Order: sequence, then structure tokens, then C-alpha cells
Amino acid sequence: MKRILLYALMLMPLASFAQQKVELGFFGGFANYQGDLVENPIAISETKFSYGGFLRYHIDNKIKLRGNFMHAFISGSDANASGDLKDRGWSFDADLLEATLIGEFHPFGKERYGSTGIFERRISPYLGMGLGMVNFRPKVSVTNPDDAFLFPESNEKTTSLSIPIVVGMRADLFEFFSLGLEVGWRATFNDYLDGVSKNGRDDRNDWYVLAGFTASFFFGRVEPDYNFETN
Repeated sequence: MKRILLYALMLMPLASFAQQKVELGFFGGFANYQGDLVENPIAISETKFSYGGFLRYHIDNKIKLRGNFMHAFISGSDANASGDLKDRGWSFDADLLEATLIGEFHPFGKERYGSTGIFERRISPYLGMGLGMVNFRPKVSVTNPDDAFLFPESNEKTTSLSIPIVVGMRADLFEFFSLGLEVGWRATFNDYLDGVSKNGRDDRNDWYVLAGFTASFFFGRVEPDYNFETN
């Protein structure tokens, strides 16, 4: 959390000169993952917390650019599986630090101020995609002492590129404040989010999902585009 607050404080001076094209926001929600220690696409019982901060730049009404800094926790366990995997008895916990740059498309995006300069509440669904980097520190636990020598694996990597794909909805409730809801999938180029690859399914990379709520604040001067119609 201290890292997220530090990033936010560093970005505030930039936002203050933005003429209301920049939002500084915070994210709070949940994280889950898919990998070698999850039999089904999502194990609800392994859902953990995630939080972070972001800076969104409004290129125009429909296109936005956003930088994210996220901290998430993920876990998985053979206890959720069936058959032989359940008896294997492996589990893991990891925390993730993520930095991403995402382009957003708001198909119904409109000006936040009318022609008279009065703020108008807006609700805007959006899609987004980008590129990121994630660092993770998995810890594998085993119930059979004979398996302990398997971890950590010799070629384990703890950093990976990622491709975030997000779907969200934002609501501009007040002139300087917005709320949002977002779900984002992260495809990684790494099979070690859970610390298991060679000893699991080494033909599939791991991925994770972040879902939660956002709260953001606009900074800068309000400069509406007055467009009075004349007869």
C-alpha cells in the first residue's frame, strides 16, 4: 500500500496542470488466477484481495490512456481438485506487483460539460487493452516431505510481460469525482505465477484476473467549450 501511495503523490503535480484531462484514481477488489494448481478455470475459494492506483489521461471523449500500479494476492491448492491431484497435496501463495499501460475505448463517450458550461452526469462503458510487467514471489507448500526438493524449480522466473484486457463501466457522478466497476484479465508469458511449471503443465502459461471498484478524482482547471447557438 505504501508503494501505491508513493506513486500517487509523485503523479499529483502532473495532474494539477491537466485542465481536467487527468484523473487520479484508486482500485480495490479481488484477484484470482488460473494455472498448474487450479483444476477449473476459476477456484472461487482461492479469491484474494487486490488494490492499486491509476492515472487516466483523456485524449478525447472516446479514447483514454491509463497507467496502473497494482498489488494483488493469489493462491491455489490441490485440495480444490479431484482424483489424483487432490492427493498430491501441493498449494501456493503469491503476491503480485503489476505496472500496466492500457488504452481504453469508450464507445458512448461524451463531453462532461454541456454547451452552457454546466456539468452533466455521464455513465460510460468501456473496453481496454494494453501491455504490462508483473513481478511475483510464489511460495509452494507440499504435504509430502519427499516433494520438497522439487521447489523452487531451477529455471523459475519471477518477472513477466503481461497483456491486460479489461471491461468496465464508469460513472461521472460529480464534477471532480467518478466511480467505476472493472474486470480485467491478464495473459502472461510465464508459467511460474504459482511456482510450478516442469512439475505441472509446462505447456500452458499462467494468467490472473483482477475485478473491483474504482474511485477517481479530476484535477486541473475547468475549461468548458462554450457553444451558444445563435439564430
